Amino acid sequence: MEISVLETCILLLSVACIVAIAVKYIRLPYTTALVIVGLAISFFHFPAQVHLSHDLVFYVILPPLLFLGGLHLDIQELKENIWRILAFSLPGVLVSTFVVGYLLSRLLNFDLIYGLLFGALISPTDPISVLAIFADVGAPSRLRVIVEGESLFNDGTGVVIFTIILAIVTGASQPTASSALLQFVKVSIGGAFIGFSLGYITYRILCVIEDHLLEVAITIVLAFGAFTLAELFHTSGVIAVVTAGLLIGNHGRTFSMSAKTYQSVEIFWAAIDFIINSFLFLMIGLELQRYEMSELKAFFVPALITIAVVTIARALSVYPLNYLLRRGEKHKIESSWAHIFVWGGLKGSIPIALVLGLPRTIPYKKEFLVIAFGVVLFSLIVQSLTMKPLLKKLNIMRFKA
Repeated sequence: MEISVLETCILLLSVACIVAIAVKYIRLPYTTALVIVGLAISFFHFPAQVHLSHDLVFYVILPPLLFLGGLHLDIQELKENIWRILAFSLPGVLVSTFVVGYLLSRLLNFDLIYGLLFGALISPTDPISVLAIFADVGAPSRLRVIVEGESLFNDGTGVVIFTIILAIVTGASQPTASSALLQFVKVSIGGAFIGFSLGYITYRILCVIEDHLLEVAITIVLAFGAFTLAELFHTSGVIAVVTAGLLIGNHGRTFSMSAKTYQSVEIFWAAIDFIINSFLFLMIGLELQRYEMSELKAFFVPALITIAVVTIARALSVYPLNYLLRRGEKHKIESSWAHIFVWGGLKGSIPIALVLGLPRTIPYKKEFLVIAFGVVLFSLIVQSLTMKPLLKKLNIMRFKA
């Protein structure tokens, strides 16, 4: 007997709460535990039929995740490291996308355009687990800012590139390389303009209001409204939400919010982030159970190949750029930090959301689902759990946790 969507959501949230309680006793990162539980769910038949559509992913799932990232990032620290962050999140993501796309087309016989589509959706990084480890071991604050800033910006870049390639795949657009680049610039600048404009208007409204519940509600309107309005004008809703979040998280927090209001905003969006991440990682298990075990086993080797390809692409997108940036920097970072940038480029909620939201008619949807989960599984288990030993070996820890 199948259960309703509401009952499924309640069940998944219950599982997420149990996992969250459990990790407090076993000292395992929450996202790592979630991805393990998501894998376990795929082995059992949940009598549920829940599917995340493309519109649901883009208009409901992504805005809160991106808005919270913008709220947390300090603009002053961002400015001090902006060239490195932009390098990793613009040319770095482009390099990663093309390396992954080309290698997968050669090694797994994907059509190149579909390889590029996967390269774009897997490029965004998730710093949650890494930042928790940084805080635990006392890693330098500049390292934290670069990793967090890159993640926020490459989320935007990766999703914009993914959207452009998806439009080509579905036949909605047939641009040349030059027109695709022009479209990327146009939608990015347009999205930033809309996000800044709405963020500034919201900031001015918050200046004359002293009601923390109403102010939280206004930030909800801003997050979803910025995305929707930007998409309505055919610009990047992702960039708009990130820009609006940055403005409210910095200028708004300093000049228009009381301490109580900002605390309320933080708690609300953190709770939403917890719920969304939980659903995404558990939903992947529901999607995987649609397939026979023999089908999943057939993707084991392709998943291993993809993990190696994604790691190589990450290295090729970081090491050369890091070398060039260090040559031009006045206050150089440690050369060993490059290893942390490569190994700390964990994959998480954004790639999962994008692959779950792919139209079912897209060729390779099944393959993408399985190998993307394999990459995320490797990332959040192997890379996450080996990060602290790597920090220790590179002598980046300030003290032994």
